[in-house]
Order: sequence, then structure tokens, then C-alpha cells
Amino acid sequence: MMVSVAQATCPVVPLAPVSPTVSFARFPDESRIWGSARVMSRHSLELFEVCEKMAGIVHMRCFTQQVYIVTDPNAIADVLVNQPQSFIKPYVLRRMKVLFGDGLLTSDGDRWKQNRHLVQPAFSAEHLPEFINIVHCNTEALISSWRSGEERDVYDDIAELCMKNVTQALFDVHDEELAGVTRELATTCHELVGAVFSYGWLLPFLWPGRLKRNLKQQLKQLSSYLDRLIEQRAQEPPRNDFLGILISGSKHHAGLSRELIRDEAVTILLAGHETSASAVIWALYLLATHPECADALAEELLPRLDGSAPSLRDLETLPLLRATLDESLRLYPPTHRIARTARTPVMIGGHQIPEGADVVIPQWAVHRSERWYDAPLRFRPERWTHEFRRSLPRFAYFPFSGGPRTCVGASLAWAESAIILGFLVQHFQFKMCENKELEPADGLTLVPGGGHFRVRLERRHTNAA
Repeated sequence: MMVSVAQATCPVVPLAPVSPTVSFARFPDESRIWGSARVMSRHSLELFEVCEKMAGIVHMRCFTQQVYIVTDPNAIADVLVNQPQSFIKPYVLRRMKVLFGDGLLTSDGDRWKQNRHLVQPAFSAEHLPEFINIVHCNTEALISSWRSGEERDVYDDIAELCMKNVTQALFDVHDEELAGVTRELATTCHELVGAVFSYGWLLPFLWPGRLKRNLKQQLKQLSSYLDRLIEQRAQEPPRNDFLGILISGSKHHAGLSRELIRDEAVTILLAGHETSASAVIWALYLLATHPECADALAEELLPRLDGSAPSLRDLETLPLLRATLDESLRLYPPTHRIARTARTPVMIGGHQIPEGADVVIPQWAVHRSERWYDAPLRFRPERWTHEFRRSLPRFAYFPFSGGPRTCVGASLAWAESAIILGFLVQHFQFKMCENKELEPADGLTLVPGGGHFRVRLERRHTNAA
């Protein structure tokens, strides 16, 4: 039985087409010139938490740009579900077209609808068993390469594992050239997004510095690789995987042009592996800092699985594994903020948002709200009972976004993360090498600061081991 996105995240509650009026506040300007730009760029995650406590919608100014921080679930529903046609992708993602072209991450309107309908079958339930087999084999190989007692930077290992899963499942290929250039490009992309929020909206894109040079070179290398792969696949019989669907099309949609195929391939390569890798890394960090939770999870898994990887059917009957991943996604959601720009004046939560204003929806702050969670900063997987899930408003927990633009690969990403986590926890205990918190960095996804997570591995005793 397949784990659906709704099951993997939270219950679906019918939404009213018109949301009630929510609380509204104005964030004080730090400066007459730049408004609140400095506090947003330097302390964005903390700022989101402050805004969530102030009101459901908080208005602020960054230079001349009007920004609305939206944390009330009803107002969030207005943006993502009730009136998505009133918004376009925000400035940063529109500027990221230099990297993603007209892929799903950056496109809007008819282009997005056409591409979404075309690629959706590649992430359907029929492809899930094959994908899970790939995840099983690659995770088993990773476990075999680890040694008890060693210290490792497991961030690199997990990122490489998730990239291998994605490229083999969606492109039927994985080699050192593809892995190397994709990892380099992902690192540059994180730096670029961080620079945009730290130093200014235009500078990283316009200034001919290191980031721009690296981006241009790495994108050229990846594009060259993908062009060769697309040319090779175009000469072969059609396949029903992601790349094959982009090339050959479907019953209702023609295949894409070479340029658009490359755009979607780059998008899924970066977003597809980064999201799952981030989810697994933060879950391992939380288990490393809460060893009693790691032991409880192992006690659930080992009698049932004896060191083997969980199957799709197992995921339905391992409540603590599901709760552990959901609690990790609550505290450290890989997609930690969603942004939109109002294309027309629009009502959100009973308040009018002007045309051109930016709306920011921070999962980071909503997921950590005292309104919906007792002791919200504590890691407590046991909170995720059936009754608790039913009590949550729809947009009090939404790690995979919501509405028409819900992550196209949400089911695959959740299942992949759960299976990797369930496999690893049975074989190893993860001990922190340093007695300090792992600070999150505000990149394309929520990643550990510096891109590292060093732990000491200690093998658990299982019959399989």
C-alpha cells in the first residue's frame, strides 16, 4: 500500500473559499532608507518567528519593496489554494531562471501547467516500487562502506546517496561526471541564494564575481552532459521514465524542446536530491542529539525488519518511524519558506495586498508555533498521534507546500527519506563529534551551516549486521 502525501504529512481538511479575517501588524522600520532589510537579511529565521508571534500577517518594508509575512493557516490557504492565480513566483526565483530556465521551479501560467501535466506521470504510484528498489540497493551499499568507530562527514554521504537515487530512477544513469558537476552546482546555488538574502537583491546576479563565474561554468558543464544524454536517449526506444517522458511526450502532451528538457532536468537534479538529503540529515542530527529517541526507533524497527530496509507496506505499520520523520520535517523543513509576488491586488485573510508586493510564508515559523504545538522547540515524535494529526489546521504543517504547486515528487521524497532513515538507524548509532548545535543555513533548501555534519558511527548489533 502506497503512503500518500496526505498520509505522509497531515490530514486534508476542506478549506473555505473565503477565509476569516486574521490578525494584522506592522513591523517597525529599522531605517527610513532600507526599512527592515538588514534584519531580514541577517536573521531571517528569527525574524519569521518574531512575526508569527506578532500577528497572522505582518507588513514590513525592504527598501521600497512591500513584504508581507503570512503565518496564519487561513491566510496561507488564500495564497496557496484559494487564489493561486493571483500570484507569480517571487523575484529571487524569477532571477534564478539563469539556472533553472523555464523549469517547474521558476515557471508560471500556461508554461508551468503544461510542464506539470507532462512530468506528473514520472512520479506516479506505478514508478514507486522501482524507485524504492533503487533506494534499498544504494542505501545498503552506503551502510557497507561505513565502519564502526569512525568519524565521518555524513552530509556528503547522504547528499551523494540521494543524488544517486534520483539520477538512476529518473535518468537511468549515474557516473562521477554527473555527480561532481551537480554537487558543485548545488553548492554554488546555496551560496547564491544566501548572498541574495544577505547582501542585496540584485548584486549576486549582476556583479561579475566568483559566484557568477562559477554558476556560468558549472551550468555549461551540466548542460553539455545533459545534451549528450538527451541525444543518446533520443536514438533509443522510448522509455517510461522522467527523461523518456520529457523526450517522447505523453498521450495528451507532445515532448519538450531540447532547451526545455534541459531546464526540467536541471531542476529535478538539484531540487530532487537536495530536499531528501536535507530531510535525512536533520533527522539524523535530531536522533544524534536525542539518543533515547534513536533507541526507541531502533526498538520498533529491529524486531520487525532485523536490519533490512523498510518496504512500502512497512511504512504503513511503523508509526514511530513516520512520527520521527514528521517531527524532523516540522522542526527543520527542507523547504523552509515559500514566497510569491502579487500580480494583482488581492485579499488575503481579510486584508488587501497590493500589486507587486511580496508574500513570504515561512514553514520554519509556522511549524514552531505555540498556537499549534506544545513545547514547539522540543523534538517529541510521540506528539504525532492520530488524534493530534486530525486536530491540526491544514496549513499548520506543510513541509511539501500545498495547493496546485505541491511538490511534484512529494510521495517519492517522503518514502525515500523514511526508508533511508529506517535502514540507517537499525545499523548505526550516530554520536555528535562536537557538543554544539548544528546551525541551519538559509540556502535553496535548509542545510547545515557550512555544508557539513560530522558524527562518530557506532554499529548497533543486529542479526543482519
